[in-house]
Amino acid sequence: MRIAVPVLDTEVGGRRLVNAHFGKSNLFAIVDTASGSVEIVENPGLHVERGRGVFIAEMFKEKKVDVVLVKEMGPGAFDKVRNRLGIKVYLVPPEVKFLDDAVEKFKRGELPELLEPNEDEHRA
Repeated sequence: MRIAVPVLDTEVGGRRLVNAHFGKSNLFAIVDTASGSVEIVENPGLHVERGRGVFIAEMFKEKKVDVVLVKEMGPGAFDKVRNRLGIKVYLVPPEVKFLDDAVEKFKRGELPELLEPNEDEHRA
């Protein structure tokens, strides 16, 4: 299974931090649960002001992503990723700060599936 998570450039003690902002995240980690490999890829939609979800969804499709873990996802990206591509989206709770913790919680079935967008795309 391949899991995508928006991440920050910053690491703490060698551990990658989850980025709370999906569409504005500079980077995404693509975690392959079979091999344990982690690929860090740039957000292909950063060059546009609106509609980043289209570019991100296309990248996820190319990278064969099965699942996305997020803290927040707006309606546009949610529509492209979940509704059009059928990639399941799961909610990372605020207290989970690190990529490895988020992935472990998902693997243990501790993250709820996100069934609708939880970020208002019109806020700052």
